[in-house]
Amino acid sequence: MLWILSAILLLGLAATAYLYWREAKVTAQLGTELTVLRREEQALFDFLNQFGETMTRGSDTGPAMDLIVSFAQEATTADAAGLFVREKDGRTLRARVVSGLFPPFHRITSDRLFSKRKFVAEMVKREIIELGDGVIGQVALTGRPLLITNAENDHRVPKSEISGLVTRDVLAVPLNVREENLGVLVLVNKREDPPFTTADQSLITAVARQASVTLDLIRLHKLEAEQQRLEQELELARTFQSLLLPRRVPDYQNIRLAGLYRPALEMGGDYYDYIPIDDRYLGIAVGDVSGKGVPGALIMAAVRAALRAEARLSLSPREVLQRVNRVAMEDTKESVFITMTYGVLDSQTGIFRFCRAGHEPVICCPGNGKGIVSYQPEGMALGIVEGELFSMMEEQELDLSREKTAILYTDGIVEAMNPKSEEYGMERFHGQVQQHADKVPGEVLQAVLEDIDKFARGRDQHDDITMVVVNWAGEAQGEKTERTAMDASTA
Repeated sequence: MLWILSAILLLGLAATAYLYWREAKVTAQLGTELTVLRREEQALFDFLNQFGETMTRGSDTGPAMDLIVSFAQEATTADAAGLFVREKDGRTLRARVVSGLFPPFHRITSDRLFSKRKFVAEMVKREIIELGDGVIGQVALTGRPLLITNAENDHRVPKSEISGLVTRDVLAVPLNVREENLGVLVLVNKREDPPFTTADQSLITAVARQASVTLDLIRLHKLEAEQQRLEQELELARTFQSLLLPRRVPDYQNIRLAGLYRPALEMGGDYYDYIPIDDRYLGIAVGDVSGKGVPGALIMAAVRAALRAEARLSLSPREVLQRVNRVAMEDTKESVFITMTYGVLDSQTGIFRFCRAGHEPVICCPGNGKGIVSYQPEGMALGIVEGELFSMMEEQELDLSREKTAILYTDGIVEAMNPKSEEYGMERFHGQVQQHADKVPGEVLQAVLEDIDKFARGRDQHDDITMVVVNWAGEAQGEKTERTAMDASTA
């Protein structure tokens, strides 16, 4: 009986000892976790304090990224650190900041230049990492941190070809905000034993979370500033371009004119002009420059000045455009060109002689229910080629006294879209012109514009709309000849 009581007593003492041991272990674990939390809290406080001081000096992301890398490297005692940021295409990453001897995470070139240790950082910055490719690409794709404590035996970490550069351990943490990945912060080779721990991962994840929010705010601020700048530029371009348009319609016998220019939200470079050459001849031009915004408006201003100067020196549209092309070749970049239709109208005969430099066709409608006639002489756009190749441009003429109504326009009309992304199209445009051809030019313009708006059903206009309607108000040449013969017989 005594031995049973002794056994029970021993078991009670063992249980009590175990409970004390368990409590002590839990207390120690809680103490460790508390220490880690306090370390993390203090580190975040220090980081945010430094980050705030950095951001008061400006809104550029460069200093902010430098601070993120520097702080993370110091807090974890890492030999090297790098911040990889998603490019605008969203599919690739590139290092923006590299600190310490950061090893390449991809197979490198055998070029001697890159085999030297001092060129390693520059080489890492040149790397383009595909989303999902390797350690860095995988962290960016999944948005989850990755801790590798034995990198030398991990197939995900490539072996360095640079002598003495060994990757022992890696900690890669994503920069996530609003379910979007901005980049990856990578730490390599902790200087102190043991390698990077889950406590390091927790700390750097917290730092990365705060850094991501701030970097995102900077990015949004820059986007907003850029948007405001673009809006100001577009408004300036619209104002400037409106100054290039005719302020009044020239008064010529037998000719009725109306022009329309309506800019799109995204500013293009449309233009139209009336150029009085003398009391009899009138130059008419419609053009479209490939540039946008202020640059496009400036290029069109230069072309307009050249056209107005050359138009008064020759009645040949071909010769005028050849000279204007020389100016365009000298004053524009290779990627910029100008399409244009330019013609000279004889107000006494109704003959309209014109050239088409890569522009839309000139369409005519005699009215009285007759169909549309399209004129498309050959010709290349201004600013692309010069010399004999450009001089192959055709010069064509039409008799406005018979055709009655001619229309010059830009592609913004036929390419206007509705909410289904269907184009307004040439057929519908021709139908409107034919339906209203017997009206005065201003009414024709208004009818076409209203039909485009009806078709678009509220969709924003993505390209400028420009159109000039020329109407012959005199007699046809055949009527003149007949009347002259009758007058002679009466005499």
